[in-house]
Amino acid sequence: MPKDPDEDEPNIRVVLEHRFYKEKSKSVKQMCDKCSAIIWGLIQTWYTCTAEKLRQDILLMKPYFITCKEAMEARLLLQLQDRQHFVENDEMYSLQDLIDIEAGRLSCSLTEIHTLFAKHIKLDCERCQAKGFVCELCKEGDVLFPFDSHTSVCTDCSAVFHRDCYYDNSTTCPKCARLSLRKQSLFQESSTEAEI
Repeated sequence: MPKDPDEDEPNIRVVLEHRFYKEKSKSVKQMCDKCSAIIWGLIQTWYTCTAEKLRQDILLMKPYFITCKEAMEARLLLQLQDRQHFVENDEMYSLQDLIDIEAGRLSCSLTEIHTLFAKHIKLDCERCQAKGFVCELCKEGDVLFPFDSHTSVCTDCSAVFHRDCYYDNSTTCPKCARLSLRKQSLFQESSTEAEI
């Protein structure tokens, strides 16, 4: 059996036809990509399945396309017409998906679609680009999107931050804090008006 060339890469591990890539962070706190719970602080390296990550990213890209006139006209989501379940959830697999995983075709297909979708959002479409985020913790770097590999998303307000900034931050999310202050202010205003 020929050896997979990716097995020689130190950041890729192939297990049962799944390609896992190594992720590292300088932060001690790590969050699980699936459940958002904290992983033990001693673990500073973890592996993510590339096919599963691509599917999760495609789900995160879907809201951009369903609100984008250009994407609708270009029918970008039809790139997945044979795999429509990929834009519904990231846990359902058809029999053909499993066959394609075994043959190594699914990851290649998803990579092409992911690249096409990301190109539209990040390069081709000004409307989609405008829906990007700036890391409110460091206020540096490029525009961030929830499907970028180096980002983390607040589970409460969906704000996007650099992964290291988010995990190094010991306080609450700045957007959540701002929203909480705004709600508190509105509540105080309505209470004052009610007293008058």
